Amino acid sequence: MLRNYLKSFNPFRKGEKLYSIIRLKCPRCQEGNLFITQNPYNLKKFDKMYHKCLVCEEDFDRETGFYYGAMMVSHAVTFISAAILFFVFFYIGGWDMMIPFLITNGVIIILFAPMTFRYSRAAWINFFVGYDSKYNNK
Repeated sequence: MLRNYLKSFNPFRKGEKLYSIIRLKCPRCQEGNLFITQNPYNLKKFDKMYHKCLVCEEDFDRETGFYYGAMMVSHAVTFISAAILFFVFFYIGGWDMMIPFLITNGVIIILFAPMTFRYSRAAWINFFVGYDSKYNNK
């Protein structure tokens, strides 16, 4: 029985949280986009979200300060990636690699900041909103 479940389990299919997070879609219908522009490096609009889903009208502005929790998700992702990078650099060259580590880590954090921002917000709203198949148009 478990084997059959594991064969059919796909965390990236429609209806799963990861589908919504990775594709930056509405967590309820998984059709509408969370962000107005699809390009995270359009620095004038990378943080602009729709107020409501264009498909199911799920409210993305849930309450004032709702996305402060997304900062904690972003912090955790950044910390874990920096820790992994630190251990890789430390394993390769010990303390002599500290300056290259700091430079590399700084560049990675700056380059991936818009994507980290978006995926953290998508993950945060997915903690609170579940998929509802009745809003699925396809």
